[in-house]
Amino acid sequence: MNKPNFSCCTLKWILYPLILSVLFLTGCSSDEVQLTDLRCEYLKNPVGIDKQHPRFSWKILSEERGVYQQSYSIFVDESLEELEQGKGKQWQSGQVESGQTVNVAYQGAPLKSNQTYYWRVRVQTKQGKTCWSEPATFHTGLLDAEDWQAQWITTREDIADASPIFRKEFHIEKKVKQAYAFVTACGFYEFLLNGQKVGDHVLDPAVTDYRKTILYSTYNVTEFLQEGTNVSGVMLGSGAYNLRQTEGRYSWGNGGSRLGNPCFIVQLNLTFEDGSQQVLVSDDSWKYAPGPITFNNIYGGEDYNALLEVDGWATDEINAENWSLARIAEAPGGKLVAQSLPPIQVTQTILPITATQVADGVYLFDLGQNIAGWWRLEVRGKKGQTIRVRGSETLNDELFPKPLEAGDRLSEKFRYHAQNWTDYTLKGGEDETYEPRFFYTGFRYIEVATNDGSTLDKLKVEGRVVRSALERNGSFTSSDSLLNQIHEAGLWSQMGNTVGYPTDCPHREKGAYNGDGQVIAETSIHDFQMAPFFNKWLNDMRDAQEENGRIPNTSPTLIGGMGGGVAWGSAYILIPYWMNRYYNDVQILEEHYPTMKKYLEYLIELAQTDSNPEEPYIINDFLGYWYSLGEWCAPGQRDGPNHPVVNTFYFYYNAKLFSEIGQLLGNTDDAQRFAGLSDTIKQAFNQKFFNPETALYGTDSTYQTYQLLALHGNLVSEQYKEDVFRTIVDDLHARNKHLNTGIIGTKYLWPILEQGNQTDLAYEVAIQKTYPSFGYWLENHSTTLLEDFEGENSHNHQMFGSVVEYFYKYLAGIQSPLEGNTSKGYRHVYLSPSVPEGLTHVSASQETVAGTIVSSWEKSSNQFRYQVTIPANSTGTVALPIRGSEEIRVTESQSLIWENGNYQPGVEGIRKVTKTGNKFVVELESGSYHFELSGQ
Repeated sequence: MNKPNFSCCTLKWILYPLILSVLFLTGCSSDEVQLTDLRCEYLKNPVGIDKQHPRFSWKILSEERGVYQQSYSIFVDESLEELEQGKGKQWQSGQVESGQTVNVAYQGAPLKSNQTYYWRVRVQTKQGKTCWSEPATFHTGLLDAEDWQAQWITTREDIADASPIFRKEFHIEKKVKQAYAFVTACGFYEFLLNGQKVGDHVLDPAVTDYRKTILYSTYNVTEFLQEGTNVSGVMLGSGAYNLRQTEGRYSWGNGGSRLGNPCFIVQLNLTFEDGSQQVLVSDDSWKYAPGPITFNNIYGGEDYNALLEVDGWATDEINAENWSLARIAEAPGGKLVAQSLPPIQVTQTILPITATQVADGVYLFDLGQNIAGWWRLEVRGKKGQTIRVRGSETLNDELFPKPLEAGDRLSEKFRYHAQNWTDYTLKGGEDETYEPRFFYTGFRYIEVATNDGSTLDKLKVEGRVVRSALERNGSFTSSDSLLNQIHEAGLWSQMGNTVGYPTDCPHREKGAYNGDGQVIAETSIHDFQMAPFFNKWLNDMRDAQEENGRIPNTSPTLIGGMGGGVAWGSAYILIPYWMNRYYNDVQILEEHYPTMKKYLEYLIELAQTDSNPEEPYIINDFLGYWYSLGEWCAPGQRDGPNHPVVNTFYFYYNAKLFSEIGQLLGNTDDAQRFAGLSDTIKQAFNQKFFNPETALYGTDSTYQTYQLLALHGNLVSEQYKEDVFRTIVDDLHARNKHLNTGIIGTKYLWPILEQGNQTDLAYEVAIQKTYPSFGYWLENHSTTLLEDFEGENSHNHQMFGSVVEYFYKYLAGIQSPLEGNTSKGYRHVYLSPSVPEGLTHVSASQETVAGTIVSSWEKSSNQFRYQVTIPANSTGTVALPIRGSEEIRVTESQSLIWENGNYQPGVEGIRKVTKTGNKFVVELESGSYHFELSGQ
């Protein structure tokens, strides 16, 4: 019997850690392959993850062509030092043979609350190269309800409009190694330690239905603490928890929901250098007093009296013996959940481009840009003098904005401008700086007026942009300045309407309208990193779902109105479906599947109990006008002529998509049932709404939206598709190439035109400058997108921004995973730029979960140049347009790939070239390419 070779085995186990350490130290075996953009739950190094199985994602970056991941290994450890030595005591995934780089779920030992974890990934490419990422981190929140030792506290008296301040002294006798604070409020809060504000969040937490869910933030506060006496401080605002009507101040509707006294909860978990721990909590030993904010309302503004400031109130410099003791508040009812989306922050400061003095003590400023947020003042004046600051979107009660000139005045035609202000009362005798804390609004112009008409000694005004700090995801520019302006205006409207949830507008309602949010969602996915934001919003929809399954038209429901129709509630089907396609996110479907199905069951019941229950597959009018809307804000009309067309379309579309979701998740019975339902609705839809003699749906004359929806949903039988499409084209020409769609039809107008090979018409509709058009708004000095084409109402609504999908998907040609050629998660990318007459250049980039896609083209009289980047670990197909001549010569980076009608092989990364109709179709490996077509 042979003896085991112990010396060989021993040598192997001695050398293995050494080899592993060398690999860690050297990183990739080639500097040309890197692992970047490590994320946990879509966030970079998040603090406050409260999932036991968080998901990891990374990207592969390489200038080489044809780089693909063969396998990956994930390592997680509590110790950075251990991790850097190649260990992963918390979890080692082992070598997984897979190309997956997105949403890999943690499967290690149970995670601990309030713990920092370090992780990194090792990848082996198909070329045999091994690459390690740099370490990344995530810090857990409080994973179990029992981890919360703090109590909700509030004032002993009823809080009407003011903002009380709270404090608590505590002592630290040992050196702190690590300290984390877990903080939230029903309302808004500002948290301080030893006189310093903690974090850069504003309007925190993001609004939810506090009866169901309350989001808390996690802060590393180690550097804020000191040995000896410390002081915690909280300034408490009303937010959406304590909405009231106050005479003379703007509020929406009846003022909103008042759920109770604003309250908050704070817990500090301290770990000392000696390993011991201490937990400090909010309880009835905290004290409070009136603060300088005497009024705060998310609609009506904020008043601040600097004479009431308590200097050093959140430090140990004051005696708080006369302060009142807090009381324990009744628990709001909602589950405490980590706020795992980018916080609301002040993201930009804008200086006025023009200023003028309107009258004695009245000053007017023009920012040159419509924004959502508030103003900041630097001022010097008399003690007790009060200055009132208001904003508006236009001047002189006119329809549209304009550059500020002498003699102009602030518009007061809307209450949400005229009765929305901040009053600041000066201490006097020194420079003072003020900006609001607990409200925001939308405006371009700022008026500052003194209460006594006297001149201020000093006044500086700035605009402060306030929004959810979403990362930019895409870029677009072209040779047409109008397209660039439309894109820029769309960006500003999206930024102005993403404040913890997608709003309709930042001033009048601030409502979480699901319809507005779903029609802009794909544009937002192209422009911003939306995944964590949408995760939160979908939870809002689930919280808002009614007992019968209905998804209200706004989610959360605490703010804004309730108008809408089935297109609004359908966001709860569409957004998860789109997230699965764009982000390769299956978990979002799994988490919401039961409640999504409940919504479908509601629609089935609704169709059988509406105003005409004898049509069980048509959703006719229901619950009154404001709850059964169809199209919205088409030119010259608020809504469409036949609501059931839109409502039934979404009934059909939801059933169709839910069938696909069921199939994906292995719920075969549901998949078959809802596929059958969608087929039945399709038949009923055509039977009720389609006139084969006119090829029109729902009306006797062409209504563009109804025709577009029928084509988009594949509701039109093959024999009538061309006729239905022709009605849209003819109507556009009859309107001198102007659209006639509202927020729903606009989303589908350009895709349908492009799919029908109407490239030039699509472009011409987009660049119109007369009413109704985007150019009409911009020609009239608008810097954001408006609520309606007439300009009569809000000047900052994002819902018409879906036109930007056309810029990315068709003009730049970066098809999304919804058009059928690009795969889920962009593992295969299909690019087919549209090149209309009159446009000579387009350049766009798209940051996807797979990496950065770049598409840039330029044409001249006889040449077409195209640059494209396919991210590593993906493949691509490029369909380049052929114009005119049959004798086309194609090069890539000056290497010939096509001549005399034949493919010329041999260029690295190019797998195949074919000529199909009027396109050159090139199959690509990952990498960057520079094509030139000549002889056209």
